[in-house]
Amino acid sequence: MRRHRLILAVAAPLLALASVSGLASAPASANEGGGAASVVPVADLRVPILDGGRFAGTLRVQAALDYADPAHGAGAAARAPVFRDAVLSAGLEFARLHVSAFAPIDAALLSRTLTDAARTVDPHVRKVLILDVSARQ
Repeated sequence: MRRHRLILAVAAPLLALASVSGLASAPASANEGGGAASVVPVADLRVPILDGGRFAGTLRVQAALDYADPAHGAGAAARAPVFRDAVLSAGLEFARLHVSAFAPIDAALLSRTLTDAARTVDPHVRKVLILDVSARQ
């Protein structure tokens, strides 16, 4: 079984923040460029990779919502089911069009795709940060 895995160097500080501050249970604030920011985790996303209508693997994404203003991020937990629905739908479409269990995943394109989906729920989302992504056969 081949497994392709990509962890973005940009996400490494967030992973360290998650283990230290309990990011998985509450929004975290971070100083980035002198301003306060809020990072809200999204439940792990697992979607099937389909090739020609056949199951070809699973795309697994660990992500977080990045807000420029902590006040906007504070209400994100209450909208978690709506965010999950929007991101799941976008993830399914991304996996169908852009993912193979045998090729690297374009994490930048995935981030843009999920960001667009998350902004349909909350336009204050600055970006969806991809913390970990993998495709398994």
